[in-house]
Amino acid sequence: MTDFDVRKDSPAVRRATAAFVASLLEDLLPPMRLAARGCGYALTIHGSQARDIDLVAIPWIERADDPELLVARLCGVIAGVTGRALPMKEWADKPHGRRAVTIIHGAHDAEIDLSIIPRSPTRGDD
Repeated sequence: MTDFDVRKDSPAVRRATAAFVASLLEDLLPPMRLAARGCGYALTIHGSQARDIDLVAIPWIERADDPELLVARLCGVIAGVTGRALPMKEWADKPHGRRAVTIIHGAHDAEIDLSIIPRSPTRGDD
């Protein structure tokens, strides 16, 4: 007998989850991008968006805010739409210096995986 994972193996569940993710992104992405811009970051979608939401934040100004502040502000936006948003305590180190955190929210089970490109040191910083 093979293991059956309904999230991966059921075409109906895959389609429903993808539709849910698309609908959620429609409501979340504009205010999340505004919050990211206020912290000095650009925010873009990455990945298939089939099971979860993969986002990448890129520092866009010389003195972009700390990644932790960006995550806190994004969680505030997400909670305003879904009722709650909590970042996982563990950050993951990714290739090219990226750091990633998973945000759990109050709507369904499509987690938000946020990768943040590191800020470049600016002149005058230690």
